[in-house]
Amino acid sequence: MAREIIQGGQEVPPLTRRELEDYHEDLISFCDRHLSLLGDLRGLDVLYAGGVSPLWLEGLVERGGSVTALELDLGRVLAAREALLRDGIEGVRLVAGDVREPPLEPESFDLAYSSGLFHELDGGERGAEETLSALVRLVRPGGRIATDDFVDRVPAVQVEEERLRADLHRELRGETLYGVGPPERLIRLHERFLGDVRWRMLPPHPLRHLDRLVLSEGEPEEILRLPPRNAARFRRRWEELCSRIRREGYTRPATLYVEGRVP
Repeated sequence: MAREIIQGGQEVPPLTRRELEDYHEDLISFCDRHLSLLGDLRGLDVLYAGGVSPLWLEGLVERGGSVTALELDLGRVLAAREALLRDGIEGVRLVAGDVREPPLEPESFDLAYSSGLFHELDGGERGAEETLSALVRLVRPGGRIATDDFVDRVPAVQVEEERLRADLHRELRGETLYGVGPPERLIRLHERFLGDVRWRMLPPHPLRHLDRLVLSEGEPEEILRLPPRNAARFRRRWEELCSRIRREGYTRPATLYVEGRVP
């Protein structure tokens, strides 16, 4: 999950100004670490797939790309448009649509990039394949597709939270998320569709005060939509997770960066 609390017009949690600055400094550092792997984007048509985070969009623009962002949630698109206007960030086209059926012209980008998209995809392995296949169609031959996502290489509280939320999603909708899994799974996925696949494992990147942010949010609202017995089961899991956060802090997972060329 992405918790971007200063940009994007979201409600500010109960942290001091200095703590908010600490958190945002770490979030910027996390973003820069990932975007630096993309290299120089000057003169490239870049698709940011499955998100409209102003922080990531600003970083792509700063690296010289002509950026299009594709996001399914129209509300997030509208909020991002307001945030970009407020922050004076230009050079971004925002599009509402499904990454698996994108309302975009084929072969219209030099690079398609996603960050934290795949573990949230419906449909398990099939959903991930459909998504990567759709991105391949949007990129010109010889262009790049690059993705980064969390993997379960090291134990982390966030991996436990992601699994809880994936189970909750399946309980409510009957759909399996691709989820957080081993790095080899993502590498094999890219190798099925792309050539010259390269990858890099990135260590966990701590975000100061993230434990307090998570605890301040309360239990997932989806729990309230479950039958009482099922809700009680998920509520116990959430309370156990919160107890672990109080003991250990909110530890973060490793991230896998993968890129390859479109044939």
